[in-house]
Amino acid sequence: MTSRSWLAASGVLALAVTACANLPTSGTIQVKQLHGTGGVGQNGVQFLPRPPVKGWTPEDIVNGFMQASASYDPHHRVAKEYLTAGKHGFGRRWRPGWAATIIDSPGVNRVTGTPIRGISNEQGGRPQPVDVEVTGKRVTALHTAGRYQAGSVAVLRSSTRYRFELVQVAGQWRINNIFVNDKPAKPTLKLLRRSDFERGYQSRNLYFYPASGDANTLVPDPVYIPAQVGNRGISGLVQTLLQPDFGGGWLFAAAKTAFPPRTKLLSAEIVGGITAVVDLGGAAAKATPFQRQRMAAQLYSSLVLEPYPSEDATPIRSVVLKLNGKTVQLQPQAYSSWLPRAPRRLLYYQIPASPVGPAVAVLRARASQTGSVQLPRALGGQTFTAMAVSTAPVGSAVLAGCRGKHLYLMPQSRAGQVITTRLGSPCTSLSWDNQDNLWVVTKTQTYAIRQAGTEPPAHPALTGVLGPSLTNVESLQVAPDGVRVALLIRSGANTKIRIAAISKNTGQYTYVAQAGQMLRVGTDVAQPIALTWLDPDHLLVLGPTGTARTQLYDVPLNGGQSTPIATPHGVTCLAVSCLAVSWPRGQNAPSIAVGIAPTATLPGVIQMSKSGVLNPDWRRVAKGITPVFPG
Repeated sequence: MTSRSWLAASGVLALAVTACANLPTSGTIQVKQLHGTGGVGQNGVQFLPRPPVKGWTPEDIVNGFMQASASYDPHHRVAKEYLTAGKHGFGRRWRPGWAATIIDSPGVNRVTGTPIRGISNEQGGRPQPVDVEVTGKRVTALHTAGRYQAGSVAVLRSSTRYRFELVQVAGQWRINNIFVNDKPAKPTLKLLRRSDFERGYQSRNLYFYPASGDANTLVPDPVYIPAQVGNRGISGLVQTLLQPDFGGGWLFAAAKTAFPPRTKLLSAEIVGGITAVVDLGGAAAKATPFQRQRMAAQLYSSLVLEPYPSEDATPIRSVVLKLNGKTVQLQPQAYSSWLPRAPRRLLYYQIPASPVGPAVAVLRARASQTGSVQLPRALGGQTFTAMAVSTAPVGSAVLAGCRGKHLYLMPQSRAGQVITTRLGSPCTSLSWDNQDNLWVVTKTQTYAIRQAGTEPPAHPALTGVLGPSLTNVESLQVAPDGVRVALLIRSGANTKIRIAAISKNTGQYTYVAQAGQMLRVGTDVAQPIALTWLDPDHLLVLGPTGTARTQLYDVPLNGGQSTPIATPHGVTCLAVSCLAVSWPRGQNAPSIAVGIAPTATLPGVIQMSKSGVLNPDWRRVAKGITPVFPG
């Protein structure tokens, strides 16, 4: 999105830019810059709401009210002009915060049987109230824990109906009440069109820690706040870090904050346009040095990092953390390593035909083949349909492959040994996490084999993973942080991309999306067929385009618009290895390996990206199929 300015003094309103991005549940959003005081430029689009006009119909009033609700005004002065006033008026009861309900292309229609334009009834008495109904095919909600806190989006039932009751005041229609499915709406309800949400809100990442253990691993959570909120925006982000509401959200039981309970936010402001100064009191002032650095890492990462460089950036370049007014020394260079990413590794791929039969070859990235391992004889000369390599050090890693209902584990430390396990249904996907657990997806169930990444037991135990939709998973890939998973889920004849979190309860049962909530990303990629992690904030997704062709996409996890990547003809599978740190911005891009399908006359080919991500130069590195990097 291109930054634009406007002249507030002269009342000149900037036109909305046309570029847009996808809302995680549906449609598109535009992400704005976080603005502060102290000379920070007003990037993005400012919006001047329009008050009601004499003679407007009830439908006009409802449309105008929703548009005015999208403008950032902490007192909602213009929006309240659409409401009944007085001691018992709706304007007195209505007190929205940052939470919002977003409707994609809503229909605004008068309820059948209500009077037309408020004409007096047949007895010549006062006009009867008029009901206007707002409906939409896709409805999402931005949930916030506090009135002015950052929020996460979740899908609502498409059958949700919003009914506005309007009455005449001095000959003009005004909103006197709002009902949700025929029940009085909460006074905090803010109903927005998707286009207004695009213009008025921006995306940020808040960072938390895995719920179990004290590892210095930061897990990003995409959130939204109004675009023009200044220092209140900083306070809202920090307050959400202090008191996150994971209950029922996508990170339920999977993440935690380092800020101790009863921490108080004393102040938060942007100083000099680029420095966020945050002063905390209460329990935080008594935290240990270890906990202070964990708090500092959350603050710095959440306020400074720019995970989506194609969008307007935060102006904040540094963070000052104070505890009861005393400055805490930050270590920003150390925090960058707390965002896990795939390390420099070898590339593995299958050779359908070699002098010793089907084999798995090993390729040092951008170099040459370093060796091969013969596939199990039980495969009968066939190759694996899915393959994964654990993240253990070279020489200790375990190669996992499956075909049909059989899973094969091949420890590199025990050359030639093959451990075979029978599955309940055909295997479709394999992935290793950072705790040496192997995730196995079948057509009917998802399993985890624990602690098998270096020395798997002779008889591995398949532990069923619990969670919604796990019987419809086509592919599951665990993120390097070990908390998030990217899923391809069947939905009838379609497939959809979801991001969910891994959690465990006291009985050590493993869950994916324990509360039932997942992030919806890549909704603009039709029929995705493969995916993998590109970096902490993006997926690499393969989807069909046209006849017998495929297309790679860079899919951001904030729900932004997917970006097509120059793709070789015939790609059927893919893998990603971050050969150098690919995020934050300014570091080298990851290498992408793709498999070109074999034909009747040509063998399968592995190609790797030579430079960049969006428009890479591809080069052939080997003959083979199904490339994978460890993970």
